[in-house]
Amino acid sequence: MKDRQVLAISFVAAATTVIAGILHLMMAPMSLSHEFEEGILFLVGGALQVFWAVPVIKQWGRIWQIIGIVGTLVFTILWFATHTHSLFGGTTGHVPEGALPVNVPHGEFAEGNATGGHFPRGPPPRGIASMPQIEFFQIAFIGLYITLSIMLSKKKKMADKAQIGNKK
Repeated sequence: MKDRQVLAISFVAAATTVIAGILHLMMAPMSLSHEFEEGILFLVGGALQVFWAVPVIKQWGRIWQIIGIVGTLVFTILWFATHTHSLFGGTTGHVPEGALPVNVPHGEFAEGNATGGHFPRGPPPRGIASMPQIEFFQIAFIGLYITLSIMLSKKKKMADKAQIGNKK
């Protein structure tokens, strides 16, 4: 039963990091054209997250677990550090109902939309609602991988005890 649980958690954790990695890779082209350093971060970080499914599923060991957890935690902390204003009520990236964006000349609106479809309307989301899906996948990965690490550690201790008992 434990082996099935370990395998299931391994696949779910691998899936969460692959999804987060793919989302980062999808963000890279737009970021590279506007903010080169951010684009490189998304490209490298996304590729690493996709790769990270291998050590998760193959259970490469403690050091790989630590690197995966810490790396994803750093990625998540970087997002929170740069977006706390949107979590606590900032209005960056949102246009209040009826307001026009500053850089769009009057009369040049795409498809009849005053914002060209680039800005959400209405009040900006606050708190957990303002977090993009990618952060939820990263947080889920961290929790799942910590759980998996604990389960594998306990399994190893039990195997070591059984081996010591067989030697006596």
